[in-house]
Amino acid sequence: MNEFSFSFPHQAETMAATVHPAPGSDRGVVLLPGWGGTRYGPQRILVAAARALAEAGRTSLRVDFRGRGDSTGDPARVTLDGMIEDAVAASQWLEREQGVRKVAWLGLCAGANVALGAASLRPDVTEEVVAWSILPFMEHKEQAHGRHDKSKTELWKFYMKKAMDPEAWKKLVQGQANVRGAVRTLRKDKEGDEEERRRKTSRRDILKDLDAYRGRCLFIFGTQDPEAADSSAFFQARLQRQGISHEIQWIPGAPHNFYTVEWTRRVIRLTVDWLKSPESTLNSSRTGL
Repeated sequence: MNEFSFSFPHQAETMAATVHPAPGSDRGVVLLPGWGGTRYGPQRILVAAARALAEAGRTSLRVDFRGRGDSTGDPARVTLDGMIEDAVAASQWLEREQGVRKVAWLGLCAGANVALGAASLRPDVTEEVVAWSILPFMEHKEQAHGRHDKSKTELWKFYMKKAMDPEAWKKLVQGQANVRGAVRTLRKDKEGDEEERRRKTSRRDILKDLDAYRGRCLFIFGTQDPEAADSSAFFQARLQRQGISHEIQWIPGAPHNFYTVEWTRRVIRLTVDWLKSPESTLNSSRTGL
């Protein structure tokens, strides 16, 4: 592979990235990790995706946001809007250094929110957005999921079932049960404290700003991601109202991060095939490969 890692300056910091060139192509993809992730992604899924995309004729760039991975910056100062600025800077590097004229954005979890945010700022150069396991933006969480935290309910059901299990009581008596861990899990806000939720909230209405976007979107979820059903329904309804071309695909049995070689292969194959087709030929009826 002729891929190489490098760094470039951005807003008084240095961003680390890896580029996977596709010689002779003027189309690129910027790959974006999740909130606390790096440009490798869980089980190196972004590495595998970038290599597959380069082989398919798309110069691909994996980037560490400021304050993450090998980039400089304060991790406690990372914000969603800052991540979007970083993504835009990465796309501009592709244009300047690799001759890319049109880009696609591929993001995982919060990186998918960043992808939509970048597309809303650069509709003139954006052709596609690929969102893996995207969650609603912070300001839309209650609208998408309702005020009741369904995932917390599932945790309570799990621990109540444990409470009825004789083996669990045996472990409790023997001092082997992690009661404190269970309590911490139930108390924990998965979105972090108030300050972290503020940093995850954009200063603008990104979905409204997508009105100017005329490209297409692909959403891919795993059926075992507990928030996927609500999230997919939310984005489908919203993008339909805005008239934005989009498809939703499901990978049976896969969780949020598509762990295992097989699920990783499937999500990458779906993505590459969709990007290779000028007009999508995938079945939009929620199936995997």
